[in-house]
Amino acid sequence: MPPRRRDIEISVERPIHRGGAAGEGTVRLAEHLEFDEGTDGPPAEAIQAAFERLRRAVATLALGEPRPDRSIDELIETYRPRQPELLELLLDEGELTGTEFERLRAHLETGAPARSPPPTPTSPPAMTPPASERPSTAPPAATRSVDTLIRQYRIESLRQAGIIRARREISFDEYMSLKRHFESLTSRAP
Repeated sequence: MPPRRRDIEISVERPIHRGGAAGEGTVRLAEHLEFDEGTDGPPAEAIQAAFERLRRAVATLALGEPRPDRSIDELIETYRPRQPELLELLLDEGELTGTEFERLRAHLETGAPARSPPPTPTSPPAMTPPASERPSTAPPAATRSVDTLIRQYRIESLRQAGIIRARREISFDEYMSLKRHFESLTSRAP
């Protein structure tokens, strides 16, 4: 008697964003993976591949009305990609389309340096003392408190803080403060 087939369902769901506002419905896609009864289930690679396919498709659909994909130069200038994890967060948040995500990921994988505008010619530097010998006239950058950041940006997780940092809305020091805050919360959880 042939082994019985079983299946599992993998699904991904996101709110629809139209014109930058969420809450106009939900996009949910699912995929069924079959496996023989008596086995541990589908291979982890098959599950991961299905999840990635669904995640990209849902991210594209959740944007609502499609917008034209931006050029690689514009994407690099806007997001200055350095880590694939941040690209995935931007895709999950609807900031990138599936095509834009693929372009930026390919850019990261090739190890190409981030493109920047060519340097403008300048006059020879004047003889000024090194910065360490000059008195600082600029006030130190004000770092907002964790409570202020959480309230202002409605941050509920470290992941959201990472997205806000990727958009350059908070400083590195503020992000690190948020990171310590959320890590302390998870270390206190049972």
